[in-house]
Amino acid sequence: MKLKILCLCWMGVTPLFLSADVIALKNGTRIDGKILAENEDSLEIEIGKNETGTIRRVLIIHSSEIASWAADQEGRMLKESGGEVHRLGGTAYIERLLQEAEGEIGEGQYDRGIQQFGEAADLAVSQLDGLAPADKAEALKIRAHALRLQLAALEGKSEWIDKKTDGVVEEMDSARKKLEKEIEELKDAKADFQNEREKENIQLGQRHKQNDLVKREEELLQKQYLFKERQAAVEKGMAEFEKEQVKTKTQIKLVQERVDQAEDDAKAAERELRKR
Repeated sequence: MKLKILCLCWMGVTPLFLSADVIALKNGTRIDGKILAENEDSLEIEIGKNETGTIRRVLIIHSSEIASWAADQEGRMLKESGGEVHRLGGTAYIERLLQEAEGEIGEGQYDRGIQQFGEAADLAVSQLDGLAPADKAEALKIRAHALRLQLAALEGKSEWIDKKTDGVVEEMDSARKKLEKEIEELKDAKADFQNEREKENIQLGQRHKQNDLVKREEELLQKQYLFKERQAAVEKGMAEFEKEQVKTKTQIKLVQERVDQAEDDAKAAERELRKR
């Protein structure tokens, strides 16, 4: 079970500002408490304890029963080795999300990283109205930074698509030229053989040469058939790449506008802060 805290809300409540950890079950039940551990196929949540803390009520809930889960403002949760849950404040958690997104990009998982940069940007300003001026300015700066990273990731994805398609085109051109060369060589060999027959230049081994030419022709026909099949598959794949590239370039334009607006908002907050 892989549960991702960054994108989970329950009934529209932003995870950063919940008063307790929450597990929402598929049957509609809401369980409030303190999540202690994320296991391979379950979550452990403390729902009560006595005054001294020596007796605790802990539920172990199987992943098949869970619809979503989230942690409170003091408890952005990160699972470490051994299932232990560590908690970070809002800014530290967003920085961690950005690091994880960069890791996704480094591994070539562009879509995951791009999505996570966007979610971090949105999360940074999810409660602007309740922040002090200095915190508000900082949140807007973090959003602008996250969006710049998202834009860079989109541009990187676009470059990767271009390189990938260029590589496929070059590979197919090389395969086609090689096949065309073999076809021309076979034509020349057949012409030479025909000339020898017309001159009645009967030699031992001529039948063997004829059989060899027939075999080469059969092999080439098979290669042509396979090449056409591969070409059809490549053309289909190239159409998908082209579609994805159009989508990516559109996203680049949209995110660029968001970056410009976010930077303007951050600068305005900084100016307002300096006036105080």
